[in-house]
Amino acid sequence: GGGGKRYRRYPAMSVARIYAIALNTYREAVRDRVLFGVLTLAAGVLALTLALGELSLDQQMRVVTDLGLASISMFSVVIAIFLGSSLLYKEIERKTLYVILPKPIARFEFLLGKYFGIVATCAVFIAIMGALQLLVAAIQAGAPTMLVIVIPSLLLLALGVGFFFATDRTLVVPVWSLVALCATAWLASTVDVELFRLLASLVLNLGEVLILTAVALLFSSFSTPFLTGAFTFGVWLVGRAAHDMVAMKTRVLSPAMKELLRWLAEVVPNFNLFVPGRSTLAVKDYTEPLAYVAMSMGYAVLYAGATLFIAALIFRRRDFL
Repeated sequence: GGGGKRYRRYPAMSVARIYAIALNTYREAVRDRVLFGVLTLAAGVLALTLALGELSLDQQMRVVTDLGLASISMFSVVIAIFLGSSLLYKEIERKTLYVILPKPIARFEFLLGKYFGIVATCAVFIAIMGALQLLVAAIQAGAPTMLVIVIPSLLLLALGVGFFFATDRTLVVPVWSLVALCATAWLASTVDVELFRLLASLVLNLGEVLILTAVALLFSSFSTPFLTGAFTFGVWLVGRAAHDMVAMKTRVLSPAMKELLRWLAEVVPNFNLFVPGRSTLAVKDYTEPLAYVAMSMGYAVLYAGATLFIAALIFRRRDFL
């Protein structure tokens, strides 16, 4: 044996190890009181859209859906940034990472587990808020009062029964959120609601979260939670504005600023893809809207994958001793 640096050998990438880290990450995330606060606030905002819709003139449904989808997008972004900037750092701060890394698990597996755990948490949040949005939209559209009362009551009863009998209550919520989303989607289908647009928008929200979580973990792999949150929010803000500013025909911006914005638009993720206009998801023929959603989700997966690859390289070289 020479005196060179020795590298640990790991077995082939294991889905089981990644799943175990992801499950523990999800459990830790859903127990955070901040998440419950954000969920409660978001639910209150969605309920408030009913009152705001009544203040509009013949645009009640548009106000309810547009404000509701905007709030779901905003709060899911907040959760992705919060979890992505804090959970990895907590492992280091509590020194639990020093116990995990000596085990036969590669650092990139640990990072992937964290990523999928955060994404799963955000997906559950989007499903719950999506179900509430569909319920609010159905109420605004004049759904039968009996169904509006019975369906939420049965869903709450099912959640209570699940909590009572389950050995792990955190695993009840993902299944229940999907059931709630399907039940309220059926309720919305009985009245005049833009069901396809609502569901497609929820899928696109998840695509936005896929990228944003990866960006947060990239910064979190070498920075503090505060700076990670600030950097990630900055990337999201630029990703929402840069492409529009490049397309603007104005004399206010100097050529140098236009060139900088053009460069940023090529580097940062284009988050505008995930908040399209109403006409983009309008249902005349399902082909074009479905193609748009598929293209946007493909973009999200590729961008998130490239970002996670860079994050894994940085995290692998980081010295925790």
